[in-house]
Amino acid sequence: MEQPSSHVLSDELLQSENFLLASVVRPLERLLESGCAIIQDKAVRELLTGLAYPCDDGKHWVVSQRLLDGVTELGSSSQLVAAVLACDSRFRQPWLSLMAARCQEASELSDPLQLVERIHQLGAASEWVEASLAKASLSATPYSTIERELLGTQADSISALPILTRVLTTAYQLCLWRGQALPEIAPTALQGQRPDIDWVKGRLLPAPKASVKYNRYLLVSPSSSNASESHQSVSYDQQSFDQQGFDSLPLDAVKKRSDLALDWVLGSPWALLLAAVTYEQDIWSSEGLGGLLLELPAGQSGYKPSLVQVLVLNKEGDEVLCGSLAQFVTRILAELSMALFPAAVSTQELDQQLGDVIELLIKRQVWQHRDGISGELDYYQINPQFADACYRMKGQRAFALYGKRLREAIRTQALRWRQEQESLLSQTHLISTNVTSAQFLKDVF
Repeated sequence: MEQPSSHVLSDELLQSENFLLASVVRPLERLLESGCAIIQDKAVRELLTGLAYPCDDGKHWVVSQRLLDGVTELGSSSQLVAAVLACDSRFRQPWLSLMAARCQEASELSDPLQLVERIHQLGAASEWVEASLAKASLSATPYSTIERELLGTQADSISALPILTRVLTTAYQLCLWRGQALPEIAPTALQGQRPDIDWVKGRLLPAPKASVKYNRYLLVSPSSSNASESHQSVSYDQQSFDQQGFDSLPLDAVKKRSDLALDWVLGSPWALLLAAVTYEQDIWSSEGLGGLLLELPAGQSGYKPSLVQVLVLNKEGDEVLCGSLAQFVTRILAELSMALFPAAVSTQELDQQLGDVIELLIKRQVWQHRDGISGELDYYQINPQFADACYRMKGQRAFALYGKRLREAIRTQALRWRQEQESLLSQTHLISTNVTSAQFLKDVF
């Protein structure tokens, strides 16, 4: 595969720090902040090749997992912007000259391990530094304003050394990815009735409480477009739903109630994902070949839990505790080559945010909370009335037909997760047995 040019930024950009800030740094910051943004400058689009997904309108770009991982590793979106800038060989040269000078300093110290450690931290980027030894210099670079903004200090400062090391290491990996172009992304389907269009490679799913503006290339509720002008948070429940009207329906209006719930689920990505989990759970259980158990730990609220445990059963009904619902969701998205946004959301935070979604799923009779019997823990399953809606025409198209790949991802990850946990348990048991045997022999002899 042909490697993209490393000379991306023009002379005009490189010679004007203000121009570079306005034309390159700001668009990159907007992209990382919102997950999707219009990128107009040709140089920025070239820099993002292999690092972000281009959209089919030729204007928007969507953040990839590659960039999100970079934010996580660096701990800062600003430092990731610096790493993206460093994908241009001429921009990064002053930084490499500085790093080469720092390595020369380390080589003159009495402790040789200082240099070894520095080279080790640079990783593969050390070859860039080695090639720049002839240009080693501790002079300030032409980009002091950008450096103070993105790195927190000027690059020639000794305090910038660990930051610059991490940035260059990340930049080296980004440069490798630039040779692996990512596919174009189409907009989401209207009203969310086509999971085969919405839940696809490269799609970004904002966390339930993520503060993002509506964009048709992100997986958010279509009815949240009003939030784009007010800069309000777009959430799982931004879609209009008449809860009072829903609650006041007659008891025998079962079909009407479940149809309203289905419409809400199809228009709310997080509700759809969790509904699909219990839908697949229901089908799996009916097959008698194993299944899923969504268990509520003791002390948790049954209607707004901060933690739900996922257990996977084999065909004999043996359970293996695999982890939390947030961990399961993350694995499902990874199976679909999708990403959770923003990168800073921890597993614990996501578990807590999912509690708000579960509260609505129960209130709108999509999920059902069941009490455990004979000392067992409480658990969740699909509401029978909502299950009926899933087997009618509209629900069948969404879940059985268009949602097939999403359901396959749910089951595939559940089975793989169980296998991984069983393997870990076996290894732990083997180690424990070996330790016990060694202690026995020691006591005997």
